[in-house]
Amino acid sequence: MLITLDPSLHKPLYVQIHDQLRERIISGALAAGDRLEPTRELAKRLGVHRTTVSNAYADLHAEGLIQGTVGRGTFVSPLAAELLTSGPPRRRPINDFYWDSFFPPDSQDDSLSRLMASASEPGMISFAATHGSPELSPVDLVRRALDAALRREGAKLLQYGSSDGYPPLKRYLQARLERDGIAVDLDELLITSGCQQSLDLLHRTLVAPGDVVVCENPTYTGRWHVFESPGIRLLGVPVGAEGMDLDSLEALLSQNKVKLILASPTFQNPTGRTMPLAARQRLLELATRAQVPIAEDDIYGALRYRGRELPPLKALDTSGLVIHLNSFSKVGFAGLRVGYVVASRRVIERLREAKQQADLHTNLLGQAVLEEFGRRGWLDKLIRRAKYLYSHKLDVLCRSAEQFLHSVAKWDIPEGGMSIWVELPAGLDAGELLVKARDRGVIFAPARYFYFQNPHHNAFRLCFTTPTDEQIEKGVRILGELLKEEISKLPPGRKPAPAGSGVALV
Repeated sequence: MLITLDPSLHKPLYVQIHDQLRERIISGALAAGDRLEPTRELAKRLGVHRTTVSNAYADLHAEGLIQGTVGRGTFVSPLAAELLTSGPPRRRPINDFYWDSFFPPDSQDDSLSRLMASASEPGMISFAATHGSPELSPVDLVRRALDAALRREGAKLLQYGSSDGYPPLKRYLQARLERDGIAVDLDELLITSGCQQSLDLLHRTLVAPGDVVVCENPTYTGRWHVFESPGIRLLGVPVGAEGMDLDSLEALLSQNKVKLILASPTFQNPTGRTMPLAARQRLLELATRAQVPIAEDDIYGALRYRGRELPPLKALDTSGLVIHLNSFSKVGFAGLRVGYVVASRRVIERLREAKQQADLHTNLLGQAVLEEFGRRGWLDKLIRRAKYLYSHKLDVLCRSAEQFLHSVAKWDIPEGGMSIWVELPAGLDAGELLVKARDRGVIFAPARYFYFQNPHHNAFRLCFTTPTDEQIEKGVRILGELLKEEISKLPPGRKPAPAGSGVALV
């Protein structure tokens, strides 16, 4: 797309860009559906500030000549030709293109959160988000629990609360944790607004510029985004069949002064892999020898469908180095935003101070509802229902994958959690596959969203808890058809042999 700018003209540079692009649309050189260069790339090529290009795109967008599509880019509008003959152009000085130029360079227009937002489009089959099934929403029980809590102490629950958390919920959690092998005093337990806040509080409290943080790579996007801040070195540890690669971790610990290890040993997100008992013990040995705390994210731990129950790292911790993070989000209460941290008393004290500065306290009504659920036994029943339903959905997904993906992909069958990790033949890009799948009404999360170092592009995550059985089968069939089309375009020497679950591609 050739654009020439003349700073000597009295016409502003953004107007010159706008006029030249508009002329190309008028002439047909840019046709409906043609993709425009991203603002950042065009600005770099022209040697101007990104705001200049954004303002030009903003005016074209206001005229209806171009339109943006989440995760794909900016395109000439299908109605461009009609609009050009319908009257003078309309200008709007401030819109999305304008504001985009103010965001830091690492802000991505195709972020995972925006991809997930497209799941609400009519007819879309979404494997993108680790959300609970609508079939499990305990609306009537929540209403009863809320009514009971308000009748008991409604006036108190509508006031400010303790930064520590709602005392009855802490006592319930203390008993529940003890059942899971984690002995904890009440002052070693902090209620937070979900695991995401727990990670943010750890970042505020434990990590400073110049520190080194070690994390699984790939990992949950929100985890590495929290610690990806100026001055902090975030080092990745590969994830293998048994979770975090401990040989790689040991090498990193020997070569760096590490401040914190981020680990999710049970149903790791996005791969779904689980660290066996011997590996958990070795991880604790490595951390103890190096005197490095471990932040254990156990948010999927309750969702085990098969296999042997394994103790959380915190239950095996004898040195007090494990900081245990958990939440009620994945067992049916994501909207309440209630999580908790278990750690040594001094750590909890500092986290409490940070929480008080951040948001004073977690919402009391949500905490009271969850305490009612727990005390009345409703929470355990809900978890049993979730495990039964999700186990069934996982079976449907695996059967569909065997039928439609067997010859084109490799995947692991997890023992729990909410997703499976699908690996493609080398040379295929899951991000490109997503663009075509979206056009067919299917979305998923490509691997690139989960890597903060050395990204792999030939993999993607499929979450199975939200779609219906019919949607799972249809969505996987569509993905299989698209993959076969892409593989047919590969040279003969790069085409994969039949694969399937647990079988490597060649």
